[in-house]
Amino acid sequence: MPRMGSFLFFALPYQIACDDTSTQQDPNPEDDTASFEEVDTDTDTDTDTDTDTDTDTDTDTDTDTDTDTDTDVMPADPIRTDVVNYIFGHSLILHSGEANVPRWLAALSATDGYSYQMSGQYGFMDTHASNLPPFPQWGIPGVVSAWDDDDGRSFAEIDFNTVLLTEANFRQYYPPDETDPDVDLSESTVDSTLTVVDWLENIEPGMRVIIYENWPDMASFTSADFSTRYPSAEEMDAYHNFTTGDFHQWWLDYHDAVKAARPDLVIHMVPVGPILAELLTDTLSDVPPEVFYEDDAPHGRPTLYFLAGLTTYMAMYGVEAPEDFEIPDTIAEPVRRQYPEIVASIWRQLEAFNDDSGESRVWP
Repeated sequence: MPRMGSFLFFALPYQIACDDTSTQQDPNPEDDTASFEEVDTDTDTDTDTDTDTDTDTDTDTDTDTDTDTDTDVMPADPIRTDVVNYIFGHSLILHSGEANVPRWLAALSATDGYSYQMSGQYGFMDTHASNLPPFPQWGIPGVVSAWDDDDGRSFAEIDFNTVLLTEANFRQYYPPDETDPDVDLSESTVDSTLTVVDWLENIEPGMRVIIYENWPDMASFTSADFSTRYPSAEEMDAYHNFTTGDFHQWWLDYHDAVKAARPDLVIHMVPVGPILAELLTDTLSDVPPEVFYEDDAPHGRPTLYFLAGLTTYMAMYGVEAPEDFEIPDTIAEPVRRQYPEIVASIWRQLEAFNDDSGESRVWP
């Protein structure tokens, strides 16, 4: 397919001090070579303006997110109860103080009686690989900071036990083990990832690595400007079909290639984008796209990152999200109301997310 436009944020290699009471907001640059600009977001501003939509839906749409086998695999107990997480990410994980995944990992784990600490940085896999050792950029309100550049410790001294990493969402038009035909990159996504995981294994052997499959660029699927006009139902159908089709296959090929190259390492994957696509075409199919998306990159509103956080939490800890979790009213009402059905759907998809041999792609 044709190359999609790049609107995801990443940072150039320099350090930015941050703590657990501040965050950096994605400035939404026009290309993938923009520099980082720190934005003070101590005042949490809700950007999800359409959360009062009261709709219920029960459709027969069922989008398969991978299952090469019918055998469900699930952990017997929590994988960990004390996650210390480093994230090689970008704005589809942390977009703002309200719209991000780690805040939900912290809140859900606290409800379950577990612990969660986090630090991370912006980038794509090529920039993450070229900027080793890592440098802590991220601090999010409500999330315990695992590491910042003021405490004098190195990455190796933190005892991280879980790494989340992700690639840009506009590089899926060429294979993950090949270099970008249009940009002068010296390594493929697979090679850059191996550079990172090899560095991690040398510093902290046995660390669990989770590939975060995000969601694709929407620019080539809609002409919406996301202020006066939003994507049509037909455009969203095409977008979700791509998410669960060719886009998802790229991530499966990526995961398989990394695992094949490093069979002794613990490398899992969480199919966030395809799971969101199923939820938005099934349980939440009557909720308009402006509740979830704020642009065609597409950065999400808080509700979308809540769903991404739920999915990542269950994959990371190996447990269903807590039944008694109190969802704030900044999250869209249909999501709050259908929380049990959403959790059950995500869990079902994670249980069935196995490779050709029947081994779980998500859990040990």
